[in-house]
Amino acid sequence: MSSETSFRKFKELVDALVNAEKGLTAGTLRLEELEAACNDARALYERLVVLRHKARESAVGHHPAQAPTASMAQTTAAVPMVEEPVVTPPALQEVAAPVRLDTRPAQDASPRQTSLIEAIENTEQEQAPEAARSSSTPSTATKGGNKPPPSVAEKLEKAAVGDLHKAITLSHKFWFVAELFNGDRINYEKAVEQLNGFGNLADAKAFLQTEVITKLKKPADPEALSTFTDLVQRRYA
Repeated sequence: MSSETSFRKFKELVDALVNAEKGLTAGTLRLEELEAACNDARALYERLVVLRHKARESAVGHHPAQAPTASMAQTTAAVPMVEEPVVTPPALQEVAAPVRLDTRPAQDASPRQTSLIEAIENTEQEQAPEAARSSSTPSTATKGGNKPPPSVAEKLEKAAVGDLHKAITLSHKFWFVAELFNGDRINYEKAVEQLNGFGNLADAKAFLQTEVITKLKKPADPEALSTFTDLVQRRYA
């Protein structure tokens, strides 16, 4: 998280969001208060993502064996164990494929952190002249088969990225570190810093190929690589 904002406890974030919801319901929530509520919601979400990631690591790394109960111990002592050969079914004799931990972020996580208020304002400004023209001439969208104007979500998907550090959410950062940087967070930070500073897209893509992809210890996850490459391309759009 950014060091510009002081650390706030979970309860403070939740209380702030509850107050914002009351103001929104009453119609008294101002624009700057809505912006603050968005920041609080993002901070709460990112903190929950960190907790979920740690919980997954604990679940994968710790599987304590079940301790024998008293009844089991008594049965073992009373009846001598007779070892029998274990016969493995033919279907299980094949070597199992290695299990790959799913590090992809939740489906609701987005790689963009563009302000929703700014996006809505930009869309309204762009659509205003078009609406004025359409009011004076009949619409031909349905007759001529023209595509409808792009939605806010579609524009955000293609929006230019000014800073990769700010554009990559916390959940996507964990994803990229695990799948594209061999789990090394320091190398990830250095690579993103360098990808931010190139003069053109060609140099950035060359760095991505030689310093990231070729140094992977395992084949890159196609979805993670495609998402990361798209962010780099939008950085130089």
